[in-house]
Amino acid sequence: MKIVYFIPHLHESSGINRVLSIKANYMVDILNYEVTIITYRQYESSIFFPYSSKVKFIHLNLDDPTFRLKSLSFFERRKSLKKFMRSYKDLVEKFLYKNQVDICISTVLGAEYKFLYKIKDKSKKILEFHLNFENSPLNILTQPFKISRIKSVLQIKNLQYKMSQYKRIVVLSNGDAETWKNFFSNIVVIGNPLTIDLHFPKALLTNKTAIAVGRLEKEKGFDLLIDAWKIVKEKHPEWILNIFGEGSLHDSIRKQIDDLNLADNIFLKKPVSNIAEKYIESSIFILSSRNEGFGLVLLEALALGIPAVSFNCKFGPEELIEDGQNGFLVELGNTEILAKKIITLIENENVRKNFSEHALITTKKYEISNIMMKWDELFQSLVNKTEA
Repeated sequence: MKIVYFIPHLHESSGINRVLSIKANYMVDILNYEVTIITYRQYESSIFFPYSSKVKFIHLNLDDPTFRLKSLSFFERRKSLKKFMRSYKDLVEKFLYKNQVDICISTVLGAEYKFLYKIKDKSKKILEFHLNFENSPLNILTQPFKISRIKSVLQIKNLQYKMSQYKRIVVLSNGDAETWKNFFSNIVVIGNPLTIDLHFPKALLTNKTAIAVGRLEKEKGFDLLIDAWKIVKEKHPEWILNIFGEGSLHDSIRKQIDDLNLADNIFLKKPVSNIAEKYIESSIFILSSRNEGFGLVLLEALALGIPAVSFNCKFGPEELIEDGQNGFLVELGNTEILAKKIITLIENENVRKNFSEHALITTKKYEISNIMMKWDELFQSLVNKTEA
């Protein structure tokens, strides 16, 4: 089986990049697939996560004008985008006609989604979508029609049409899939696999440390977590919170920590590729997201036996946490209850240990072999022209 993945770049510590590395490595090392990953703006940056030597990379390093469009005039924008898209399509088309590929997968709505389905080679085309529906541009389709939004609606209708041309759209959770199926007939649910080595030591749960992991962006809700931690500090000033991540809100989050006099209790740390080592140094994991596509970091923490407290956001946490069994689910945005549940775990070591045992059981269905079996079945069904 010959698989080609398309992704803009591989230099960030994002969950998407992490999952791709895990899946690609399994495909080449265990399933004996041939996997090629094509990027268009990797440039001189190093690849963040480790890959098997069997995985092939093609870095096109095109002049992608996306991040400088605001500085260009209307006609300059059109010209630069057209040039970029034409170059990208020509190179991809040339590659696919020259190399016999079975499956092409476009991730995160990279630029290739606009043309990949049009290329008439023999490969089957798949979209892999990591955002939940409500947090995607498509969400406008669920809103009442307004004449003032007609331009946006038409643009999204065009997006909907293009996405519908793919053989399958793979989304991450059953809850999210229910909305997708109202607008698409080609939806398949395959969750993210465990990215943690199951032989890795489990957390001892004795350190007075909690951990949160994610991009420092609004949807991750770290502002809400910091507000909650102020309440936690009042009762347990000896506990600390480590937040691993980077993003556009770094400075404002840093300021919030300082303004609330939490600089000795909350520490912002850069992403690391060996995040498992940081998990097991912690006794509580916290997910404060306003929304999630799946909640990979939550899955990782549970797999290492770390009891979790999470907002019950859409989508993912409700499929991973059994409230009161392996963690706590909290009403979205309720920082007082979030703090209360964190304090409950701080003050009850036996509850932490009980949650830990159940967490290890919960995550077994997400073991890499189980998830990759679903991908293999999907690929085989498409290549053999049977229904998935």
